[in-house]
Formats: sequence, structure tokens, C-alpha cells
Amino acid sequence: MYDISVKIKNYKCFKDETGFNDIQRVNLIIGRNNAGKSSLLDVIETLTKGCYDFDPSSWREGQPPQIIFKSKITEDLANKTFPSHLNGDAFGSTFSGNHRVLGQQYVGRELTWSRRAPGQNQGVFIMCDDKGIDLPLNLFGPYSQNIANNVLNPFEEKTFRRVSAERDIFPEADNAGAIDIKANGTGITNAIQCFINRSNLPSKVVEEEILNALNTIFAHDAIYTDIVCQMHNNSTWEIYLEEEHKGRIALSKSGSGIKTVITVLVSLHLIPSLDKKSLSNYIFGFEELENNIHPALLRRLNDYIYKLSLEKDFIYFLTTHSNVLIDQFSKQIDAQIIHVKQSESISECLTARTYVANNGILDDLDVRASDLLQANGVIWVEGPSDRAYLNRWINLWSNGQLKEGTHYQIIFYGGRLLSHLSVEEPETGADGICILSTNRNAIIMIDSDKKTPNEEINAAKKRIKLEIEKLDGLCWITQGKEIENYIPIDVVNKFLGTTNERGVEQFDSFFDHMDTLKQEEGQKYSKKKPLLAEKLIEYMTHENMIAVLDMDEKMKDVCHRITCWNS
Repeated sequence: MYDISVKIKNYKCFKDETGFNDIQRVNLIIGRNNAGKSSLLDVIETLTKGCYDFDPSSWREGQPPQIIFKSKITEDLANKTFPSHLNGDAFGSTFSGNHRVLGQQYVGRELTWSRRAPGQNQGVFIMCDDKGIDLPLNLFGPYSQNIANNVLNPFEEKTFRRVSAERDIFPEADNAGAIDIKANGTGITNAIQCFINRSNLPSKVVEEEILNALNTIFAHDAIYTDIVCQMHNNSTWEIYLEEEHKGRIALSKSGSGIKTVITVLVSLHLIPSLDKKSLSNYIFGFEELENNIHPALLRRLNDYIYKLSLEKDFIYFLTTHSNVLIDQFSKQIDAQIIHVKQSESISECLTARTYVANNGILDDLDVRASDLLQANGVIWVEGPSDRAYLNRWINLWSNGQLKEGTHYQIIFYGGRLLSHLSVEEPETGADGICILSTNRNAIIMIDSDKKTPNEEINAAKKRIKLEIEKLDGLCWITQGKEIENYIPIDVVNKFLGTTNERGVEQFDSFFDHMDTLKQEEGQKYSKKKPLLAEKLIEYMTHENMIAVLDMDEKMKDVCHRITCWNS
């Protein structure tokens, strides 16, 4: 979202320069208690206020905190800094041409600068990437200072709203003249009753927007028909939810999960209405939403926030200890995971971009391999290329609604290990590794390996199919020889840049067929199946896949089962 690096130093637990390499739509901040997660939110809030004067109590070892930025110099920034009407010597340097031309050589270079406290709130030039440039920017003192002054901080245009980890909603007195919603939930009851009861406020924000969002997030767990407020004898208002088949229930008698959801929805719907601002004008900081909330509800809540962020174009930060959120966002291209680690009272931030880094997060949060038991369902496939194809097909058949890590997990079994798997229930003492002991909701996809229509599948495949279907699971044995036999000629042509009319036959080798279309192409990719899969899936559409073998029937079944796993 923002191609800008934001780092902090000498602030609370952060001594050395550390923070965000860039800012994504979703910024997940992971770490142990007291590692510094909330302090990072403090930094973001400071940026939105445009005030860089930190309380001395937050200074580190007597040194004032410093926020350091890095971003690329744009052409607009260069033009704003270097005037076109000036020619000749530039501050005693050897340059004697047009100053606008001088500025153009810095376009695209990385600029590092910081901001000063109030009263001196100007950019402070630190350095510029001058590699290969004859005239470094630091030779031109006034221009180097001006370019730092002219850089826009995109955060200063935003409003920061926070939901604290410690939060609650409780009965409150009427205070229509001062609707003030705090990060801990204070003020929410008064605000909601004012929106419902005061003619100068739009009641539909509560009675329609928030009510509809509640029903979206709670799905089949509950159906809410109304939100009302009633006054107790002590003149305090309380929120009540009308629930189908249960009647009216006071929020004080409800669990913490519903209060968390309402607190988030108030931030997303009611506060922007109160401020008369678009959601795109906000940056949100949500702290530990997983507190007292079921993992399935947490997934749906975060799915709602993410979809709304796409629709309304805002960014948000989440501090968490939850592996559920790691699963949900670790594969999103517009999300990042920041791991805050502390050693000897000094914290640092690491952006998790590798398998090793992600495992370090799981170790830090004490997440065990047994947590696969919490996944809504598991799909077993032979290897990584099958995973790439299946994820693409699920995306196409579900219109992007079902995602790995949120609604299901994929596990590799390795083709030759299939005979060692069992679907018998654990207590039966069946030989082999029991799929059900990993997760009771299971789908398994198996290559038939048939080379002719009349060839029988082997005994292990027959056994797995019989066992899983007996337990109402799905065993998808490919109708063709392998999963690659589902790849239509249209996809292959787009990948190879050819115009062939004949696709691979049902029981032929796909890679031998590729060799006939383009010499040695099949041989090239037969040992690089995952690489080929990643290249081919971008050309796959619902239209060019739907008529291939039993694809439509099987994918409808797969998506239906995943949907059922997720209620």
C-alpha cells in the first residue's frame, strides 16, 4: 500500500533502528508478551498525528526517539525540489547546468530522512543512494534539506483508531452531547443508543450496517434480528440483541466474543459515520482480537475486516499471539508478518518472508504440529504441483471465497507413501498412518496412473477410497492418468505460445505430449512439476477448465465439502 520504510530507534524497548520495511494492506505483528507489539502501534499513531515529540518517559537510555523513513525519490518530488528556472553553479559545486536536469538524476534513488519534534517539524536529510552518480545529493546542502522537507508523509492524512487488547462494553449513562468512543470500549453503549434514538444521527448505521455485519460474521452460529437499547432503573442504557428463537438478550449477559466483534464493527462503521469521513481516511490498530474468541469466529471476523479493507481501501495493523491469523495471512500478497523478538530487553522487528522465519514465529508462540487438528479440514495431495493446481481450481469454482489457511489446509502424502495411509478411525488399531488422527474432515486426491480405460487401479487406492467414503469423506481418483491430464490445450497453447488443436489424451503422459508440441519441453518440466504448475495456473479459467473430464463434478463436490466444514 505504501512503498515507504518506517523505522524507530531509542523508543522504549527499541534501541537500534528497526520497524517496517514497507506498509502493506494487512500488517500482522507477532511476538511474545511485552516484546514491543503495542509500541509499534504507538509509532504508527504518532505518524498520523504528525507530531514527533515523544514523552521523555519513552526515551531509551536518555536518547530521544527518532523515526527514520526511506522511500524512492519520485519525479514529482525532484521537480518540486529542483526548480527549472535556475541555471548555473549549484552551491559552489562543479555542476553548471539547469537545476531541474540536476534533480532528474536522483529520480528512483532511495532517500533516507527523519522528522523533528514540533517547532522544528521539518525533514532531516540523512542520506541518498548516490551509487554511480558523479554529483552526490549531499553536495547540495539546501537541496538535500529541501527534498527531505518536501517528502509527504502519507500517514499524516489519516486518522488512527485503535481497539485495545483489554476491552469491554457495559451499561452507560446518556451523554449525547459528548459521544466519545475509547479504544477499550468505553463509550460504545452511549454511542449506539444515541444513533438509535437521536433524530440527528443515522440509525441505519446500527440497525442495518452493524446488524448485517454481525450476521455475516456469526454465520450459522447465530441469527440476530435486531439491535436495541433499553434504560435500566438506574438511568443507564444497555445494548440488547434480538436473536432468532432466543429473544432479546442483554449484552452484559453475552460472551466476550460478541463484544469483541461489536467493538470492531463500531470502529469500522459507526466511528466513520460520526466523524463524517470515508473508511479510506483511517488506519486501524486491532490488538489481540483472539482474546476470548473462538478460532472459527476469529477467522470469520478477520475475513470480514479484510474484505471491507479491499472494498473501502484502508490499511490495518493486528497484534496477535494467534497461529490462526498467521495461517490466514501468511499467503496473502497484500499482507505481511512482522515478528517482534526481544533479547536482553532490546527488541527488533523481522519481516517473515521465508519458511525458516515463519517457523521461528511458531516456535516463539509455542505452536505445535498437533495444531493441525484445529484446521477446518485437510486435503491430502501427492505433492506441491498438485497443491498449486487444486488451490487454483478451488479459487475458480468458489469465486475466490475459499482459501487455503483460512478454510482448509493441504498436506502432501507423497505418491509412494499412499499404501501406508489409513482412513480407519484411530481406535480401531488399523495399520498405517491414520488420516483421521490428523483431522476428521478429509479429502484425498490420487492419480489413477491408468494407461488404458480398462486398467484397474491398484489395491492401496481401492482401499483408501473404500475407507474414506465409508466415513463420508471424498476420495478423488483422477479420471485421467494423472492430475496433469486435466490441463486443457487452451492453457498449454497460451503457455507455449502455440496454436495446437489436440490436447493430451485421457490416459497418455502429459509430458510426452508436451514434447510433441514443442521439442524437449515435456522432458524439461517432467522433473520440475511445481515450477510448471505455477506457470500454467495463471492461464486457467473456469471457462477453459469446466468441460475437462470430470472436473466440474469433482470441484463442485470439493467446494461443497469445504463450505460445510466451515459451516
